[in-house]
Formats: sequence, C-alpha cells, structure tokens
Amino acid sequence: MFSWFSKKVETLKPLPLSQREKSYSAASGLVYQYIFKGMMGRKHVFEVSADRKTHFEVAVELTEDALAPCAARMGSALRWNEEYALAKMSLFQAFDDAANPEGLAQTVVPPGQALLAHMDFLKMA
Repeated sequence: MFSWFSKKVETLKPLPLSQREKSYSAASGLVYQYIFKGMMGRKHVFEVSADRKTHFEVAVELTEDALAPCAARMGSALRWNEEYALAKMSLFQAFDDAANPEGLAQTVVPPGQALLAHMDFLKMA
C-alpha cells in the first residue's frame, strides 16, 4: 500500500507525476486554473487561481462514510486514481457552486450521494 494512503500521514505527499496547470470553466462564468499538489491522508490538495495572480489551496476530503457506497457499487475499495477522479469532480462541483472565488471552502467534503452522482457521470461501474 502506498504511504500517502496512511491515516498517520499529516504532511503533503506529492505524487510522482508531472504537474501541469489545467483550467475549468465554472457555471458562474469564472475560469479557474488548478494544479493537483498531492495528498494528505484522504485529502486531495489542489492549488487554485481564478485570476492567475492569487493562488490558494482547496482540499477535497473523501471520507470513509462518503466512499462506502462507492466501494459497495464497485464491489471493492476504490483505487487511488478512482478516488482522484471523484476528488477532481468534487472540485469542479465546488467551482460551479461558488459565486466567486472567496466562496470556495478551503476543504470540500462531498457527501456519498454526490460521489455516486460523479461515478454515474464518469461511467464508473
């Protein structure tokens, strides 16, 4: 098992992937830029900007309770890349729900129903 999945990990563990800035056009009309920085336990940490000048972190925390129905649907625990996909979709949902960048929470904690909806959209099992 990878060390970044350990519950004892408290520091940001970057993944050995090249980081590139990506963009997302939110429902509000804002275009957000984001970079996946790594994981802290079950938190997927993204660096976000809405103006390319100011940057802030948004973490998407996938709780055991929220992931349980997803694992049940898949028939096994989700792999890290599947959890990352759900975290990224949850980040996009937070972008769509926020009227402005200041409205974004520092930590997004999606409920299980939202994760199941993301699974449907991604055609995961």
